[in-house]
Amino acid sequence: MAPPTDSPRYPSTLAPDAYYQGLVDRLTTALLPTLDPFFSSLPVSSSAPLVLELASGNGTHASLFARTWKDIAVQPTECDSFGVKRIDETTSREGMTDRVRRAVKLDVMDDEDWKELQRESADEEDGKRYELVFGSNFLHMVPFPGAPQRIFRLLHTHSLVSPTAKLLIYGPFKSDSGFFSDSDASFDQIISARPSPYPLGLRSVDALGRIAEAEGWKLSERIAVAKGNWVLVFEQKEGRAGQVV
Repeated sequence: MAPPTDSPRYPSTLAPDAYYQGLVDRLTTALLPTLDPFFSSLPVSSSAPLVLELASGNGTHASLFARTWKDIAVQPTECDSFGVKRIDETTSREGMTDRVRRAVKLDVMDDEDWKELQRESADEEDGKRYELVFGSNFLHMVPFPGAPQRIFRLLHTHSLVSPTAKLLIYGPFKSDSGFFSDSDASFDQIISARPSPYPLGLRSVDALGRIAEAEGWKLSERIAVAKGNWVLVFEQKEGRAGQVV
């Protein structure tokens, strides 16, 4: 039986309330300068360039992005109705409903959710594709390697991204050879101890690069950000950009 809409589907993956305290200030100081070259260079035509956000949390990122880069439109997503409701409440409270769309349910492991995202995108913008995809602090909370495989693959399969679109993933990671710091190892220990039907924990940047290559993308840049976090930049490989497979 599915949980009611006022309950999270995956409670062990939720960030604690303390995470959101001072979040806007932290993002403004540490993350936005790193993202600015990508968001500021999005192509502007007769309508706002579209940004797809994966795992939008409570919607803070989406509202902040729309407020910072005033020419874009953001499509937030979350894995359940509980998350969708939280995002829409934040968007309304922040007065950003003009450029942050109503959130869409997207569990990246659910084929029907991807199909619905494609249908909604086509209805909303007459088939216009996303110019940028962004996800924050979620890969250590989703099935691995299944979730990133599906993200890379289904963005193409459902023709959701433009030929020049990039995928940016922000958060803590490790490498094939181990953790980048003692604090990363401690964080991994805390996360992996949470109850879950699949293993949680920091994912290898090297493994993500291999997954991307197999699905028509390439890891083109690793940008170090404050407190051990990274922005991983993935580009579509030549011959696969925007291709329906």
